[in-house]
Amino acid sequence: MAEGLTYLAVAYLGMLIAIGIWTWTVFTRSSDLEQRIQAVEQHVRRNKNEEE
Repeated sequence: MAEGLTYLAVAYLGMLIAIGIWTWTVFTRSSDLEQRIQAVEQHVRRNKNEEE
């Protein structure tokens, strides 16, 4: 019984760590994507102002 409970606890802990890593990765990529979008918007604005 204790052996099964230990296995379950380790599996649960591993799952929490995996979810934490996945969440961190998603937020990091989201932040990077947001910075890229802002850079493109600034570039488009500059080009538009130069044309006028």
